[in-house]
Amino acid sequence: MAHVPDPVRFQRLEEHVWLAAPGSDSGVNVGLVLGEDFAVLIDPGPSDGDHAALLAGVRELSSAEILVVNTHGHRDHVGANEFLRAQGVQKIWAHEHAGVESATDLVSSTPVTLELGGGVAVVLAHLGRGHTSGDLVAGVRSGDEPGIMFCGDLVREGRDPEFHDSYPEEWVRTLGRLWSMAGNYGRFVPGHGREVDADFLASMRRRMQQGCNVSAQAIRDAVNDATKAIPIIPYGPGESRELITRLRGR
Repeated sequence: MAHVPDPVRFQRLEEHVWLAAPGSDSGVNVGLVLGEDFAVLIDPGPSDGDHAALLAGVRELSSAEILVVNTHGHRDHVGANEFLRAQGVQKIWAHEHAGVESATDLVSSTPVTLELGGGVAVVLAHLGRGHTSGDLVAGVRSGDEPGIMFCGDLVREGRDPEFHDSYPEEWVRTLGRLWSMAGNYGRFVPGHGREVDADFLASMRRRMQQGCNVSAQAIRDAVNDATKAIPIIPYGPGESRELITRLRGR
């Protein structure tokens, strides 16, 4: 007899929007947006996640056709794609520069609106390079109330942002664009960590600008050993080193 997994439990954020964290150490925030005709699964998680349980959790809430959105191409966010394709998912959206081989539909500089039915829509937009060259945000709107924005790893709560294939100075500007959308979106879900607000975005942007300024000055002052600035960069040693490396290679 085939094993039937215990479904992943989704927490309701608002009428049409849900959130779950799959059972893995990655702690990726998996979003679910339900309309009458389609269900959008945002960042379905890593390759070692319990994908059957995730799918079972979705099916407890909706029988609608599933669309997948990847906010960027890192494996902890896209690893479930192949399983979902094998289970009949036809559409996987990602940015054209995200390098998601399993994607079927690509977003460029022009936002894409996914109409889910019943007045629910998800807007996919590339606000600029930041955490990677191919970051997307997914904004959920229904009615006149401020919506919810899924930010991927452009926003990270509880831990330092990851810089290893980032564009730090552009990331600062992208965070500014994201913050400017706070009039339309009142809640922001990071790729990892707890839900945040516009004040958190502004603080993250200021901190990253400070890190870029200190790192750039260190590179100018000590070309051969800019890592001496690590103690005064506002991140841990590992990410401070990565930040210097990315700025040096710009």
